[in-house]
Amino acid sequence: MKQQIGKVRLLGSALAVGAALFAGSAQALPTYQNSTPFQGITFTFVQIDNNTITFEIKGTLGGDWATANYLGAFDLKDLGIDFHTATAVANGPGATNLAGLNDQLSASNLDCNSTASPPGGICFDIVPDFQLPGGTAPHTIDLKYTIDFSANLNIDTAGPHLQIAFTETQNGPKVGSLYSQNVGLCNNCGGTPPQEAAEPGSLALLGLGLGFAGYVVRRRRKL
Repeated sequence: MKQQIGKVRLLGSALAVGAALFAGSAQALPTYQNSTPFQGITFTFVQIDNNTITFEIKGTLGGDWATANYLGAFDLKDLGIDFHTATAVANGPGATNLAGLNDQLSASNLDCNSTASPPGGICFDIVPDFQLPGGTAPHTIDLKYTIDFSANLNIDTAGPHLQIAFTETQNGPKVGSLYSQNVGLCNNCGGTPPQEAAEPGSLALLGLGLGFAGYVVRRRRKL
């Protein structure tokens, strides 16, 4: 009886070691959020794996966005990716497998057609402009986009840099500010950031722990 109890305890210890190794490898990924709502809108970026982020636009449009009826485009940089070679695709309201352009917004250009496109920037031009829900302006919105990149993210310590263009009329001129700010790391966003999926190496460690447990049990039986 004592021998059986000892085997169970040893198996439990080995499983605990394997589980600890597995859990330690699945680290929480960062969430970025502007610390105070900008003109009634909060921007939140959540990195959900090595090459995917979600982008949420939430609140009631105010300030010089109060008359906006459409979302025309947004661009990102400071992601640690060279978009001369890398690509990205966005899915969300008004965007289905929308390919990003190595371009950017500017105060004098409509949508993603600025000639000063940096290699580190990616622009998503929503065509046609997405009509904001909620009747007449000012609109209360909660729009969420998932963006998949062909290269791993290495987001700048200041957070992703965002520019965004709202319009009053379909395909019309930009309304108000481009925002053009970095969205900083958020430590207390009111929720727990998603955890990175375990990599093959992590699963191998768990398997090693289970295998070791089985070996020990077989070894004890022989003794």
